[in-house]
Amino acid sequence: MDKLWTTAEVARYLGISEGDVEQLVRDGKLTGYKLGGQFLRFAPSQVESLKGAIRPLAGKPAVHPAGSGLHTLQEFLYFYDFYVISAALLTVLVIYLIAAG
Repeated sequence: MDKLWTTAEVARYLGISEGDVEQLVRDGKLTGYKLGGQFLRFAPSQVESLKGAIRPLAGKPAVHPAGSGLHTLQEFLYFYDFYVISAALLTVLVIYLIAAG
């Protein structure tokens, strides 16, 4: 299964605003899946099939979300910050115990 896209990724891919993406969901033209009760996510295959029916904004080329490395890293850290911090603390603890042992 493909990674689900965020509202920002869908907007960038379709060349529309995030508000327009949310309007497509309200109109029933795009199915959004809620994660955690508030974060909308979208199936890439459905977004790609909808692309031909949506007219991008003039002068704004559509960009594939996979090309946005920094944005993806920021999202990863936003959703998994607890695990990253926990892993770092455990690593420091293990190194300390080995050095003290």
